[in-house]
Amino acid sequence: MPNVLTCIKAAPGRVELARIDLPDPGPGQALIRTTLSTICGSDLHIRDDIPEVPVGMPMGHEGVGVIEAVGEGVTRFKRGDRVVSCCLQSCGTCEECVTLEPSVCSTYGAPMNLLFGCQGEAFLVSGVDNTLARVPDGMPDRIAIFAADVMSTGFGAIERAGVRAGQSVAIFAQGPVGLCATMGANYYGAEPIIAVESVPARVELARRLGATHVVPPDTAVERILELTNGKGVHVAVEALGKQQTFESCCRVVRFGGTVSSVGVYGGVDSLRVPTDGSFVHRNIVTTFCPAGSPRMERLLRLMGSGDVDPSPLVTHSMKLTDLVRAYDVFAARADGCVKIAIEP
Repeated sequence: MPNVLTCIKAAPGRVELARIDLPDPGPGQALIRTTLSTICGSDLHIRDDIPEVPVGMPMGHEGVGVIEAVGEGVTRFKRGDRVVSCCLQSCGTCEECVTLEPSVCSTYGAPMNLLFGCQGEAFLVSGVDNTLARVPDGMPDRIAIFAADVMSTGFGAIERAGVRAGQSVAIFAQGPVGLCATMGANYYGAEPIIAVESVPARVELARRLGATHVVPPDTAVERILELTNGKGVHVAVEALGKQQTFESCCRVVRFGGTVSSVGVYGGVDSLRVPTDGSFVHRNIVTTFCPAGSPRMERLLRLMGSGDVDPSPLVTHSMKLTDLVRAYDVFAARADGCVKIAIEP
């Protein structure tokens, strides 16, 4: 597809719109005409902090669209299918896909199996038969897109920590992934659910999506220990990617509890674990977005049933031609921004 308008990484710390040519899909690939994309916190890290992503790379890994063409070997999808793409491409047949998780697919080479190019008029996807999911009839793009990344990641933070009904959970930072973790904790019956946030719009969203308490970051450790009678929570979710929030998670987890980290630590060379007695006989789990078509199909069913409704996270709408400004709005959390629906 020639002359496609898309967002690219123009330089460290800067994106811009450019015209590029997309090739015809090769074996296992599909060319998708974008109907909706969005910006993720990881996009900011790619723009600002991750030099491994080269200048000129098309941006964006969350996309919904319509298949324009498929390559040789694609069996589950065809031209005209309305689909959502997982942010991580996977083959579904390698040892890692079969025995571990598609998110660590060795065919496409985790962690650089990340999808690129959704923030444009069209994008290419590899490993199509295990990377796409059909969007159910009647489901809006603005709901379906959550299956691409943030809902899977947020729910994954809860699932990988093994949260059971009645267990206590604290979620540090209520950005898009943190809010999805709050939804996940609520869905799995956690109690109490303590969200850590100070931005008023996000405080309100956290309560709306299931938080039983919301505490400010500067007194979070003290408040969480107070709310749990000094025991700490069963699970603390780190959803920001900062040293301070990681340490705070360690300090509020009870004996035998779990720190579940899904934050992207862009620009952070190493993480320190507190050695003041607050981290003895605890667990640390880290989670790359759980991937694969079956995973997305399950999330789409959850949203379609009404059991989970992420729609309140979409706070802004903008056009592709305004994407550079959209990055600034998203980064500044301007006007209560949480998630921006970007249409061509």
